[in-house]
Amino acid sequence: MSRSRVLGLIPARGGSKRLPGKNLADLHGRSLLQRAIDAGLAARGIDRLIVSTDDPAIAEAARAGGAEVPFLRPAELATDEASSLDVVRHAMDWADQDEPGAFSHLVLLQPTSPLRTAGDIDQTLTLCRDQDRSTAVSVTPAPKPDVLMIGQGGVLRPASEYGHPLILNGAVYVLKWDHLNIGGAFIAPDTAYHVMDQHRSVDVDTSDDLDRAAKS
Repeated sequence: MSRSRVLGLIPARGGSKRLPGKNLADLHGRSLLQRAIDAGLAARGIDRLIVSTDDPAIAEAARAGGAEVPFLRPAELATDEASSLDVVRHAMDWADQDEPGAFSHLVLLQPTSPLRTAGDIDQTLTLCRDQDRSTAVSVTPAPKPDVLMIGQGGVLRPASEYGHPLILNGAVYVLKWDHLNIGGAFIAPDTAYHVMDQHRSVDVDTSDDLDRAAKS
């Protein structure tokens, strides 16, 4: 089988120190988890959508919401120290056993970015596929570009002299399967980017963030 399918992955572990139960927190009648599932299911480019979790309650909610939960994440991948790349590679190992040679790309959708849309997903994925990039990510304009400085020629210069500064917003990561198989990271020398507005780039980590997302 030639690699042509796209796997959507939603990482949603049970533990959260700053906002307990964060992934199941309600935002205008839908949980953060359900919002990620809905966007992933609506994205035209995603062929299969799975949730990686260690928590049976999250697994039950994910299945009820329309996503697959084909495994429970091992405990060592459900700690604060576990990296997102480790979680991704664990899911890839499962996918390569379940559908050998099927997937060309993986799309990572964190529930903590509840204001992304299916359009954001498809646009980021299209950038990665059409331009044959190793990865593509969503970004947003830096909130205070006038105070950002970079080192150039041994002196500090305003970052705005080199274009409007952008920062990762965590909403969409698209990764080429072969790039990850050789140990690649989320950001590569050829990473493409899709720009999202600041008001849709809320990253929910605290109750204040959740309130801000509700007002966006």
